[in-house]
Amino acid sequence: MAASKSFLDSLKKPEPTSFKMTDFRRELHLRHKRDEHAKKERMKALQESKLISKYAITIDTSRARSNCDVLRMCVKELGFKEYPFGRKDNCCDVHWHACHFEDNPEVYGGKVNKFPGMGEICSKMTLFRCLDIMRDLFPTDYDFYPRTWYLPAQFHEFSCEIRKMHERRVKPKPTFIVKPDTGAQGDGIYLLREPNEYSSFNGKCHVAQEYMSNVYLIDKFKFDFRIYVLLKSLEPLEFYICQEGLARFSTLPYENPTNKNIHESFMHLTNYSLNKRSSTFNRSDRDDEGSKRTLTSVLRRIAMNGHDSNKVWKSIERIVCKTIVAIVPEMKVEYQAAVPPGKTGPSCFQVLGFDILLLHNLKPILLEINASPSLSLDSEQEVSPGVFEYVISPKDEEVKYPLIRDTLLHVVPIDKLKYFRKRKKRRLLKKLKASSSQKMKRPEPLVKQRTSIVIIKADESDEEKREVNVTQQMSEMHMDIDSSASHGESTARDANSDDERESNLKSDTELDEEVDNYFETKLRESCLKQLYPAIYDEECERYRILERVAGLFIYFLGIRGSLRIGPTGFRTFARKCRLNRKGMTNASVDIMYIDLQRRWDHMNPERTSGKKGNGGSIVSNTGLCYQGFLDACIEIARRKFYAPSKIEMLENLVDHCELSLNLKDNDLANNLPRLHFRRLGLQYRQGSLYAMPRRIMEQMTEETTIEDLLKAHEKKLRQPSKEDIESFLRRSRRTIYQPSSTAAVLSAHRSPDSE
Repeated sequence: MAASKSFLDSLKKPEPTSFKMTDFRRELHLRHKRDEHAKKERMKALQESKLISKYAITIDTSRARSNCDVLRMCVKELGFKEYPFGRKDNCCDVHWHACHFEDNPEVYGGKVNKFPGMGEICSKMTLFRCLDIMRDLFPTDYDFYPRTWYLPAQFHEFSCEIRKMHERRVKPKPTFIVKPDTGAQGDGIYLLREPNEYSSFNGKCHVAQEYMSNVYLIDKFKFDFRIYVLLKSLEPLEFYICQEGLARFSTLPYENPTNKNIHESFMHLTNYSLNKRSSTFNRSDRDDEGSKRTLTSVLRRIAMNGHDSNKVWKSIERIVCKTIVAIVPEMKVEYQAAVPPGKTGPSCFQVLGFDILLLHNLKPILLEINASPSLSLDSEQEVSPGVFEYVISPKDEEVKYPLIRDTLLHVVPIDKLKYFRKRKKRRLLKKLKASSSQKMKRPEPLVKQRTSIVIIKADESDEEKREVNVTQQMSEMHMDIDSSASHGESTARDANSDDERESNLKSDTELDEEVDNYFETKLRESCLKQLYPAIYDEECERYRILERVAGLFIYFLGIRGSLRIGPTGFRTFARKCRLNRKGMTNASVDIMYIDLQRRWDHMNPERTSGKKGNGGSIVSNTGLCYQGFLDACIEIARRKFYAPSKIEMLENLVDHCELSLNLKDNDLANNLPRLHFRRLGLQYRQGSLYAMPRRIMEQMTEETTIEDLLKAHEKKLRQPSKEDIESFLRRSRRTIYQPSSTAAVLSAHRSPDSE
């Protein structure tokens, strides 16, 4: 048995003394090293987080992706604390996400640089539908974007419009541009002239717009502006515009669209991500040259051509204000779904990118809004044929670096920012004092004092040279002089010390002023300019009527965190707002709801099939969306609150609904005499609701609201006195008054305190 075992062992191959690592094992080894390095970095960040002050401003860059470079540069300059792997022990002050609000669902505090649902709101279809609604209410104010058709739902209307233009023989021949609903970076965009050229890829939705052919050119090239806007908050509404931006040029000289050049994307499209692939892309570093330039350089060029560049910039500012006011209602609906009232959650801000095109008469036209504009600083540069490397673009750095820096200064907590500025002021004072003290205490050059000299007389020989101790002789000669001058030197020393103290005090105050001026200049040099509410508050206030409609929609949603109102919620809206007293029956309300739901489901086929929730489950999108509810309100206002204009009809409906919700006692209106309705400016109708006229709303002061008036007169309204009725009848020139049964009942219900 032992012999057989030894024989089998002799047949085995000898084990190699050294192993050769294969590619697979090498990859595993490198991956293990990377994981260990990442683990060490996380532990290091966690260890450092325990030592930071509670007043330190913390920034989470774990999901910043391509925005990391410019963000880290700004954080380092400002002296904030960066968390590249996130912070688990506590929430950071700012969480920077690259794409969406939902990138990090574990955030429960601080501020996030994305609003919920902003990507869908800034999609082509939702954005231009919001603008179409505002154009319907304010036709002359919302004329800054091209006519839009939503395909494939409005393909029939689009075809009829093209046929009418052909019948009128419009010149030049009309051209249309088709864009995918959720497209980006110029993908899927093409031009067409006939409706049969439209093709819906995989059933996706598109928008078709009039192609603006009469554009303003510089050096025979078409261009557009990328304007950066900081939306700081929704409640209260506050947003800023960056005074520096980018101008993106096409790479082929522009010509009016024809059948030959209609497919030249490098001529008709100005997207940087598309034109950078062109062989004629100019990467010049000068501000006024190249296929990418700064906004201010182009405005200077426009001014040099004899045009008013300030007027152009003011028009762009108004477009930004009107567009943001148009999308704010949708944003409020999305925000309440992500962060319902009463739930702890982060507040939001966002940097948006507006694409603006200039026509030949320098009228700005809104092309689209980018919810996640590129904030990267690098650009591709061809080193050799087919080989590219990424280098930092000076123009991107000039524009995006101040934008992110000032954005962080606007959104960080104010109390921490004040403490941070005080600490930075103390540090700067120490540095300035140290530098000034070094200048005052310069070391004097060392001079070696000689204690003896050699005296040589001309008539003496070299042997008779002798060395004399000069110091000893001088001390003996001037002993008396030193004793007499010692008192004068002490007094002079005391005077010099007093002068030095005064100069030191003066230097401290000067340093304080210098530090204050430093921070003031930093604030003045901010590239962000507040548009609302600082400048365009009064001008844009009348456009915010739709926010009140959004408030009604949120009030009647019923389901927490929902985006669509169901049939029960719509019936509750009609009942609580007392639309039945205006002639709206339950049957008519149900029929209107069903018709609008079918219409909007047909217009939004991509958004009615359901979407994945946070847990991975499919969330149903059945119900009426906000824009459908807005259509219902406009239709009800047209039927029951007729007025010369649509905006007046909608205002009357909203006033009616808000007043109905403010009346807490349903039986209150039936017990009121006509006197009290006239005091409140209400119309008295027996058995119907009492609507607040629009002229009364305009006459009311800013401090006075309907709720304040109702609260002020609540006691009197519930207990009307006989004297009020008699005084009212006396003013109406009625000489005879006999108390009716109603007056007797009212007097019977008077409280004993009034007697």
